[in-house]
Amino acid sequence: MTARSGGDPAGLGRGPLTRWLPVLWQAPPDPPHADAFAVAPGLTPRRFLLRVVFSVKRLTVPATALAVLWQVGESLVPILMGIAIDRALETGDAAQLALWLALLGLNFLALSFAFRFSAQLTARATEQVQHGLRAALSRSVLHPTAGSVRQPDGGLVSTMTNDVTRLAAVGLTVYPIAELAAIAFIAVSLLLIHWPLGVCVLIGAPIAVWLMVRLSDRLAHDTRAYQTLLAETVGRATDLVAGYRVIKGVRAEAEATRRYRDASRRTLAGAHRNIRLLGRFLIGSDTVSGVFVAGVAGLAAWFALTGRLSVGGLIAAVGLAQALLPPMQMLAQNAVPLWAGAIASGGRILDILKDAATGESPEQETTAIAPTTVPAVTFSLPSDDAVRVDPGELVGVRADDRTAARIAGALLDPQAPDAVPIHLDGVPAARLHPEAYRSRVVVSPHHATLFSGTIADNLDVPGAPPESRDAAMRAAACDDFVPAAEGAQETVGEMGNRFSGGQRQRLALARALAADAPVLVLHDPTTAVDSVTEAAIASGLREMRRDRSTILIASSPALLSVCDRVVDVPGTERGDAP
Repeated sequence: MTARSGGDPAGLGRGPLTRWLPVLWQAPPDPPHADAFAVAPGLTPRRFLLRVVFSVKRLTVPATALAVLWQVGESLVPILMGIAIDRALETGDAAQLALWLALLGLNFLALSFAFRFSAQLTARATEQVQHGLRAALSRSVLHPTAGSVRQPDGGLVSTMTNDVTRLAAVGLTVYPIAELAAIAFIAVSLLLIHWPLGVCVLIGAPIAVWLMVRLSDRLAHDTRAYQTLLAETVGRATDLVAGYRVIKGVRAEAEATRRYRDASRRTLAGAHRNIRLLGRFLIGSDTVSGVFVAGVAGLAAWFALTGRLSVGGLIAAVGLAQALLPPMQMLAQNAVPLWAGAIASGGRILDILKDAATGESPEQETTAIAPTTVPAVTFSLPSDDAVRVDPGELVGVRADDRTAARIAGALLDPQAPDAVPIHLDGVPAARLHPEAYRSRVVVSPHHATLFSGTIADNLDVPGAPPESRDAAMRAAACDDFVPAAEGAQETVGEMGNRFSGGQRQRLALARALAADAPVLVLHDPTTAVDSVTEAAIASGLREMRRDRSTILIASSPALLSVCDRVVDVPGTERGDAP
């Protein structure tokens, strides 16, 4: 292992005194497998939250046990101090003083390590749950189990960030359980010190916590309304940025600005209202907990003045009363508001998952087509004519922009309500399971998108052979701007902004070719490419797709010239078919 971060072998940026200590329980470099969260029709947000936070028991159970040990250790401090005073300071016994000081030091050491590892396990569990939720949301958008694929709106960005972060608060189970354990331990300890104090805590603590929970009811109701406003505003902002060119083209900047300003003002008003309610709740909960703790401490002082408690007992009782304040405040100020926010976020996420899992779903066949063969594709045209693409054919389709987009959209999602009929080997594609259809037909739309990362990341298609990437880049004429040596490790930037429009088109085409799909549909893949490069792409496309079926929806003469045949859709500008 080589030293990094100024000599820190683990690369954690630690100082010279700690950099050589072992690092335990580090997360693996690869993300864990994300199990799907089952969504039943009658599932409520509260039950969904419980299912989520209890989905990583192998991490949360030891984290909870360590958190309980930490809280109990915190509560032991005043007890050990009181015993030391009674048995060592009052008697002047140096050996007893050394013994109880050593026990106090061991207690601090144990509670420190317990807190450290509990926090680490909780953070790891939280990240794992967030990963699972984001994978479930992504799966629901990309591969819905019912209905057709829909274009997600910008609100999904807010859901996958803000709502997932709130819902995946695994600490909602770890720390509240530890805080309740601390309250119970303090009550039992006070029973042993002087039973009236213990009875007071056993009766008063649940009442105080119940009052604080009741104070949070209005806050919990308002939190969901505010989060809905926030998600809508974030979604509107995302859609506004993504469609700014179109908005500017139709000169709708003023209207778009007005709508976003109105949404932003509603969200700001909701934030102010939510903060006011949170402030009122914190004031009320602090008052309840403070009065309760002050009452316990005052009662202990009265018992000491009347001779029922020793000096050490008084110090232990007052210390335990003070130790009651942090867990009660954390229960009220952290657990209750976070629980309310998590339930609200859980409802939003649950709505998205339910929408993807329900709806009108056609009968689906999964065994009607052999998985290893190249199927024959048949699709209808607006003129009621049908086009058949036999296995291994390269067929060009020349149509006006609207018709071309409709055909490409139907091939992308044959289950869409207005899609033209698509058949694979005579089987209606709308009846096939979406996964079975996509395993045979890959569609590269005209407006292809590159993802942040390297060129290799964008061309790393699941299931594609490793050697197909280089061949696909050559066929898409990417050689002139991607160096041969380590060129695939060059970053593309956000949305591919480090490359020109033509270079982005070629990378998107290379990604489609790298998939090596039995049937590939290309929709205007070279509109931003010069004529010389387009000719090279046409030649490479013909060679790359040998023994595979290809449907080329385009009007470029260079591309159509390499097709086995060209189909002219009525209503287009006709040219000579090659």
